Amino acid sequence: MFYNLLLTLNKKITKDKDVKELAKGGSTALIMNMVGVGIGYLFVLLVSAIYKDSSAAIYGQYVLVTLLLRIGSMFTRFGTDTSMLKYTAGFASYKLWGNIVDIYKKSLILLVSFNAVVILICIIFSAQLATLFKLSNEMVRLSAIFILPMALTLFHSQSIRGLKKTGISSFLQNSAFTIFNTILLLLIFPFINRKASYFSYLLSYTLFASIVIAAIVSTVLWIRSIPAKSEGENSYDSSKNLSIKQIFNGSYSLLLVESSSFVGIWVEQVMLGILATHQDVGIYNVCVKYATLTTLSYRSVVAISTPKFAEYFFQNDYKNLGKIVRQSTKMTFWFAFPIAAMYTIFSGFFLGIFGKSFTSGSTALTLLGLSALINVMTGAVGPLLQMTGHQKIVQKVLWLSVFLEIILNWILIPFFGVTGAAIASLSCSVIKNFSMVYYTKKYFGFSSFYFPFLYNNK
Repeated sequence: MFYNLLLTLNKKITKDKDVKELAKGGSTALIMNMVGVGIGYLFVLLVSAIYKDSSAAIYGQYVLVTLLLRIGSMFTRFGTDTSMLKYTAGFASYKLWGNIVDIYKKSLILLVSFNAVVILICIIFSAQLATLFKLSNEMVRLSAIFILPMALTLFHSQSIRGLKKTGISSFLQNSAFTIFNTILLLLIFPFINRKASYFSYLLSYTLFASIVIAAIVSTVLWIRSIPAKSEGENSYDSSKNLSIKQIFNGSYSLLLVESSSFVGIWVEQVMLGILATHQDVGIYNVCVKYATLTTLSYRSVVAISTPKFAEYFFQNDYKNLGKIVRQSTKMTFWFAFPIAAMYTIFSGFFLGIFGKSFTSGSTALTLLGLSALINVMTGAVGPLLQMTGHQKIVQKVLWLSVFLEIILNWILIPFFGVTGAAIASLSCSVIKNFSMVYYTKKYFGFSSFYFPFLYNNK
């Protein structure tokens, strides 16, 4: 029976070119994401070995430094990376390599310009940012230097993703910083002086070095990913040329979408940092890392399907657009469901692997696993709406959910700590995802939601 099932699945994959591309590209991205998650767990274990009973607090401090860099990077990119993904996928489908090179150069000018503003803000408001993130003024100013290389890495990741090089893109987007940081920490581990003044910020210093390495690697990978310069110049359509102002206007709306999505992901950790302790931030972040396993299949398949959304939209092929949305949801669900069930039953055990200081987050892990499963069941509705010109709808839905999430966190965290943050996350995940399922059905006439025996999105 199992053998027959495998034969049927193989026949389906080889017969349908979209399913074949999703399976091939998605599996590549999945492998890279799994490697990244595995290295992430190794990193936390290494932190636990170095810092012992204070590991949750030290790790929480590191998370807040990372968060500061991520926020600065987001405003530095200003949505240009998502624009690059959209236009690169569209131009590549017509082999307009010259247009890709042109928009890359103009987007890079915007990115560097925005970074100058972001660094200036970090310097002027370093005291306020230090208070908000519970860091020193010196650490805030030092972090500002490394915002540009982080932004450049993530910018190149999306650019490469538009060329359907999902493995490389997933590595840069989800794994590079953690992998390089873990390697550096392992190399210097034998030489660490636990009494030195740098000891409490050691994780941040190795992160800074990792960001620089990742930026260099991403630049080399992007250069190697695009066709030769001469070929690009011979494949240029001047009628599709975009000015810097046009790129800015398009990127601005995408920034609003990304910022609302970013805040939605990180708001609990920010508010835990404000209303609770570094230890609570560390515990919650580890819960998020585990919950990420539930969405690995989703993120991996979305990595290859998002350029396909843009490609079919450019070609006005809405029939295949709906087909690939439905197929991607079904594929990701069957990977995610057993993982979410496992968290529900063994949440305390998994957190205990990193030490007793993390086990108080077991209920939060269960709730976050359920939240991640809902994200998978509703499908890639956000990327779909973004790639098809409905980013303003996504923006409104995300900002509404962020507003509700902030209110719920403000109310629940003082009473329930990390569990309260997880309740807020689950509640807003339901509102956000099913709202976008509704708009997908409204604009395209098909549903992306899938749950076997209850609702099938055929």
